[in-house]
Amino acid sequence: MSINKLINELKPIQDSKEQLLRHLIWMIMTRVILFTLLIAVTVVLQSLGRNVILPPTSVTMAFLSVVFIYSVGSAGLLQTKTSHLPRFGLIQVLSDTVFSALLVLGTGCSQSIFRPIFIFPVLVGGLNLNRIGGLLAATASSLLYGAILLCEYLEYIPPFYSHTNYIPPDYFLDVVNKFAVYVVIFYAIGLSSSIVAARLRRTEEALSRTSVQFDRLNRLYKQIFDDINTGIITVDGRNLVTSCNMAFEKITGFSAEKIIGLPFAAFFPAVILTENDESKQVVDLAREDRSSARVRFTLAQLNLPPDPEVQGDQDDARCKVITMQDISVLEKMEQQVRDSEKMAAIGELSGAIAHDFRNPLAAISGSAQILSVHMRERQKGSDDPIISTNRHLTDIILRESDRMEKTINDFLQFSHPKELESEWFNLKRVVIDAVRQIQGKKSRYPGCTILADIPENLDCWGDRRQVQIILTHLLENSCFASKDSAEPIIVQVQEEPEEQSCLCIAVVDKGIGIADEIREKVFNPFFSGREDSAGLGLAIVQQFVEQQGGTVKLLEPEEGSIVAIQLPLPATPTEDEEGEEKG
Repeated sequence: MSINKLINELKPIQDSKEQLLRHLIWMIMTRVILFTLLIAVTVVLQSLGRNVILPPTSVTMAFLSVVFIYSVGSAGLLQTKTSHLPRFGLIQVLSDTVFSALLVLGTGCSQSIFRPIFIFPVLVGGLNLNRIGGLLAATASSLLYGAILLCEYLEYIPPFYSHTNYIPPDYFLDVVNKFAVYVVIFYAIGLSSSIVAARLRRTEEALSRTSVQFDRLNRLYKQIFDDINTGIITVDGRNLVTSCNMAFEKITGFSAEKIIGLPFAAFFPAVILTENDESKQVVDLAREDRSSARVRFTLAQLNLPPDPEVQGDQDDARCKVITMQDISVLEKMEQQVRDSEKMAAIGELSGAIAHDFRNPLAAISGSAQILSVHMRERQKGSDDPIISTNRHLTDIILRESDRMEKTINDFLQFSHPKELESEWFNLKRVVIDAVRQIQGKKSRYPGCTILADIPENLDCWGDRRQVQIILTHLLENSCFASKDSAEPIIVQVQEEPEEQSCLCIAVVDKGIGIADEIREKVFNPFFSGREDSAGLGLAIVQQFVEQQGGTVKLLEPEEGSIVAIQLPLPATPTEDEEGEEKG
């Protein structure tokens, strides 16, 4: 064994200052109580006529007084000076060996019934001050006990022994034998107690480290349990809820305080907990607010070890862990991706077909226009009904050609939108151009009145062509919906105080409105409630508005409908930025 290792083994116990202070206080209290009880027992035994040796009462009281005063002084000193606690502890252990030697000397030396009292400081030193305390106390006890035996053998004994039943030793070997036996006992107890103390200290340190690690893991697992986006809930063998995390509360709307301890099926009957099914299932879960959430849940068995202190059937040992994920948004996104892919394929096909149809349609429309002019000239000088019928049929060809031309344009605008050409333009002029375009189709929208409630000097930022197409589609839908209404259609700018960076344009009509069951579908491509429409008008409106970074909303007035579009305005430079640009 190296010298450094030996020194480390002989160092006092490295308890914390609070622990060692507490141990020393208990040692002082134990000293007072122990010596008082031992002397009291001796007095009682002597009064009963037993053969025990006890010094005179004055000597006994003086001894107890010294023990009391020394102990009280040590305790007081311990409360004021705590900088050298190990050294103070060694002094207290040596003091206990001295008190033990005085007690043995006053009660019969080798014939004293209190010879085992030397074990007290040895045991206390080994437990509280590690190996050095035990060995030092054992050495001091051995030397003091050896001095007592030597004085006894040389007949240097207290005078009051002559009035007792004390018998001096006759043989030196008996004295040596007693000394050797007690020395072995002292050192054995000192080493054993120090070993036990060292092992206890290492065990406490290991337990403390384990406790700290367990607390850290517990906090980590709790944080993961609370912060994870997946809802987690546990139930016991009787399917009673035992715990749930915050994500579960957010998904279902039920708080932990409301469901813990109650049957799982009482709140979530759609989720079936079977014993051996650990597959993923998708159900529509009823939330606390009566709404529905599309969730995917997984069930796993958690077989905990049985509690040995619990007798009988242990339901808590057969737990289930249920994980839930709200897939409503995910399914909606997946559906949007599928719709986008489908619309992209349809758009490409429609664009190709539209290009192929445009040239034949132009020929048909041009030929019909020539026939219409020819029929009109012939009809001026003739009452032939055949000519009138042919002219009527020609007008039908022209009208349907125009409608087919519009449908083809819608297909091309939707499938191949042009790049943005954003600029500042006067909004009222664009609105007037869109109104004139609608009024040019009086045969399709007879009696339709459109009012533009737009300030003269209001400018808008965006693609002028797209904005005009947006307004044209919205006005056409409003005209169709208001064909039985005498109220005018109004194009106005709505004030949005919370949206200072946006311009809100609204088209208001008092027509038949939009049914609630189709409100979410009106912006879908190819969805229409009209027989003469391809269902691309509002889809183009939404596409162009979003292409410019805006939004389109369907408001719910008491009568008719309101379609509001918000177009973003460019950020205006601050005064500081303008100054920097000029500089």
